[in-house]
Amino acid sequence: MIEKRTVFVLGAGASCPYGFPTARGLRSDIIANFVSRYKKLLTDREGLGVAGINSGYPRLEDGRDFEKRFDRSSTESVDLFLARNPALAEIGKMAICMSILFAEQNSHFRERVKDPNQDWYFYLFSRLSRDLTDRSGLQELSKNNVAFVTFNYDRSLEHFLYESVLNSFEEADPTTVAEQVNRLVTIHVYGALAPLDWQVTDPQNAPEYGKYGALPHLNLPAVADNLHIVHEKKENPNIEKARERISKADRIFFLGFGYAKENLEALGLPEVLQPMQRIYGTGMGWTQKEIHGITNQLGIGLGHSEKDRPNRSSQVQIRDCDCVALLREFL
Repeated sequence: MIEKRTVFVLGAGASCPYGFPTARGLRSDIIANFVSRYKKLLTDREGLGVAGINSGYPRLEDGRDFEKRFDRSSTESVDLFLARNPALAEIGKMAICMSILFAEQNSHFRERVKDPNQDWYFYLFSRLSRDLTDRSGLQELSKNNVAFVTFNYDRSLEHFLYESVLNSFEEADPTTVAEQVNRLVTIHVYGALAPLDWQVTDPQNAPEYGKYGALPHLNLPAVADNLHIVHEKKENPNIEKARERISKADRIFFLGFGYAKENLEALGLPEVLQPMQRIYGTGMGWTQKEIHGITNQLGIGLGHSEKDRPNRSSQVQIRDCDCVALLREFL
């Protein structure tokens, strides 16, 4: 059981062990596959025999134009590209959705993870549940004092936790399992594809996890509208929720996070940090100079609210390691 108020801040690297792309990987997938996937989607929808079924969808030519310009832009992040090209936001968000839905279908967990040594979902679930020693323990799961703030659009963590809980306790009721998992607060800073089918009462536009083949039956533009792009001038209530959680935490774990300036600013960092907080983060493959820089920045932030307080970088641990190694050391 985790009793200290703990917030996990997740970047793209946190989902990579399960088959999801980094920012550069998402770019590569969109450039290589979006146009052919989108062409097939429009064709499959026409085959459903509903008059005007694609009237709310951008034209295939728009998809080709988006792919060509994104390719030639040499911009690593599709989010940044769309922020610079708001006229392409609708088709670009649809491209993101299709890539993430495809990755969800091909994601792997537990013994099927490519490198089980990096399976931090498995390690974390063990920490959340190891004190729950009989079937009544299901009701105690949400007493873990944790929240997840993720910059990822995928829903792999929620899916993994739901499946794990549902299959861990005898005669577990799906409704009770959903309630318990939903209480382990997950905030998608820039939105998610959609709620999972067990998270809503009307799952019509809540794509079931791993069912990419159901895409022709979804309202993809509506799903894409759930996403918020960095710098997009669109109300985003998730940002304030994330900042509040971080400001009240005892411990903050940055997992697979790149510490990009725009993402730190979205979280109100370092300004929302409090003096007694402890911060731990992965910096896998980082140089000592890069690690020192972010450690110093967050350390100064921890002391900002105390007049003449020195840099508190001793309370910040950024390690050149994967998520499992960091959690084993400090969680």
